[in-house]
Amino acid sequence: MKKCTHCGASNANTAKFCNECGNALTTIATAKSESELPKKTTTGLDIEKLEHTINVLQGKRQADVMFVLDCTGSMQGEIDAIRDAITAFADTIESDGVRVRVGLVEFRDRLINEEHRVLKFAGEPFTNNSAAFRKEIAALIATGGGDEPESSLDAIMLALRQPFNPDSNKVIVLVTDAPPHIPDKETKNIEQVIAKIQSVGVQQLYLVIPTQDSNSQVYLKLLEGTRGLAFELGKGEDFRSRAESFKRTLMSLGKTISTATR
Repeated sequence: MKKCTHCGASNANTAKFCNECGNALTTIATAKSESELPKKTTTGLDIEKLEHTINVLQGKRQADVMFVLDCTGSMQGEIDAIRDAITAFADTIESDGVRVRVGLVEFRDRLINEEHRVLKFAGEPFTNNSAAFRKEIAALIATGGGDEPESSLDAIMLALRQPFNPDSNKVIVLVTDAPPHIPDKETKNIEQVIAKIQSVGVQQLYLVIPTQDSNSQVYLKLLEGTRGLAFELGKGEDFRSRAESFKRTLMSLGKTISTATR
């Protein structure tokens, strides 16, 4: 029998909607008997086990998505796109049953003393509040960077040090129109970054880069460290048209993340 997680009513295994409250029934198999659920002990109900069981029964999946964003002078369109589309991006993921938190590392060129930075939301690097995220993104200004390349690999290393939820899929999204410094201020080679990606246990890595630029194709080696894809960054000097292109990429990315999150 399928047990409705909303009202507790029992339904036939073939039912898709509860015959009592009408809510959709989870496709995850429910417990066969009450003996499989957490029991009261002398110290009371085991809340942690109960919450875990509820999450399993409801099929809840979680993802922590850390953007690593090039904020040099040519990237205003992409900054605007993330600001404007972050709510729709999160909704795209959550509509498929994935609870998502987002964060962002901004970077430029550390070799000319432009340090990278983790945005904070009430003191934390991740948030599930789209309005708070939009507010911080709105304060970002595309400036600096000097000549190519930029400090993207160091920025990824900073992103990998953030406190991801151990129960969530760890997702890194790099967005840049420039190749990386190799070596950089911290990172000696790309193999060092691949090893860190693997040791942290990143489940998904996405690159939004000029995929046809031979100097930027070195980023593709990062995909050897985990599951992921490369998306084409919009072309052209008009940052408004690039912003619209990147918004479409964000929607595709959101769907890809929700599908890949287990």
